[in-house]
Amino acid sequence: MIRIAITGPECCGKSTLCEWLSERIFDARVVKEYSREYLTAKGPSYIYSEKDVLAIARRTAELLSKAFKSTSDALIVDTDFYVLDIWWRERFGESNEEILMMKETYDFDLYLVCQPDLPWEADPLRENPYDRDRLFAMYVEDLFNDGKTVEIVKGTGQERMQRILEKILMRFPNLMTEED
Repeated sequence: MIRIAITGPECCGKSTLCEWLSERIFDARVVKEYSREYLTAKGPSYIYSEKDVLAIARRTAELLSKAFKSTSDALIVDTDFYVLDIWWRERFGESNEEILMMKETYDFDLYLVCQPDLPWEADPLRENPYDRDRLFAMYVEDLFNDGKTVEIVKGTGQERMQRILEKILMRFPNLMTEED
């Protein structure tokens, strides 16, 4: 199974890309972003804590453990432990050891880092409309420092999507799309 994580700062197209790729990569299993589900259920006035981010990380680990055992040809994950680590550092300071262990445990063949070159869309769960470029640089630096295989997702519209699909298929030529 080819494991692909989609990562990057808020409002950079991670979920849209995940859904788009899942419709084009044959036999792909998808793990959607759990934090949105968790925080939406808490309500718009809820103020999350360290305990909540750890609960999100633990549930994400459970979902990934199950998905990693799948016999699908590909796994596409919307939001990974790099997101949770950077979120934790931005909100609470130093990295959390448990999240760092999860980041090491759940490794991917390819990390797609979405550049925040899309317009900001307001959302009650989003917190950083003004420093997405700084956060993007953190993702890129962390992934490269950890020796991960990375592709930067940039541009807009169908061209953005098609370009990254072509890069995926160049890296993994045995990964078939429905259109093949």
